[in-house]
Amino acid sequence: MSKITVLIADDQAIFREMYVRTLSEDEDIEVVAAVDNGRKAVEEAKRLQPNVALLDIDMPKMNGIEASKQIRAAMPETGIVLLSHYSDRQYVEAFLGNRDTAGKAYLLKTTLNDSSELIRAIEVVAKRGAMLAPEILNELTQLIAVDSPLNDLTKREREVLELMAQGYTNTIIARKLNITDRTVESHTNNIYNKLGLTEEDHHSPRVMAVLTYLTETK
Repeated sequence: MSKITVLIADDQAIFREMYVRTLSEDEDIEVVAAVDNGRKAVEEAKRLQPNVALLDIDMPKMNGIEASKQIRAAMPETGIVLLSHYSDRQYVEAFLGNRDTAGKAYLLKTTLNDSSELIRAIEVVAKRGAMLAPEILNELTQLIAVDSPLNDLTKREREVLELMAQGYTNTIIARKLNITDRTVESHTNNIYNKLGLTEEDHHSPRVMAVLTYLTETK
């Protein structure tokens, strides 16, 4: 299997070096470039055609959100991992766009303490999945209106949905919640039925789109 190629963009050298070092230790990932501003990120992304662009949200010359838009406009299949200090809804919505969540992850630098989380995000977006930091998911779900379809979900179904939206597989969800794979499958089927999703939505982009949509229409 070919490696996942990754472009890194962060104006702070300490973070660039940390990301390069962390990702270079994974045998399935290849860092193809590390740049210090959004404009260079776009230029190098077009030149190198990476599978994933890892972007800091706050960079000189062009911020991460604008850089992500230009990269996706030129290369729709490129996955984007946006790293931010901000959990504000306005930044999340600006990044996700018109519920276009496929191949996108929004993570918080302040809570990104485990390198495996960053690697998992890269793997998820490379497969056109999507991922949001747990803190952001919590904020979104708390904003949903009382009559939202999410209120038809049981407590366990909501827990499963949030883990699905973070990019976890059924097997990992089962392990985290201490239940069987078959029980997770039963919960996901209930979630699909209650939220009007289909089996083809199993890999989470549309699940996240539902969360975003319900939040926008609260």
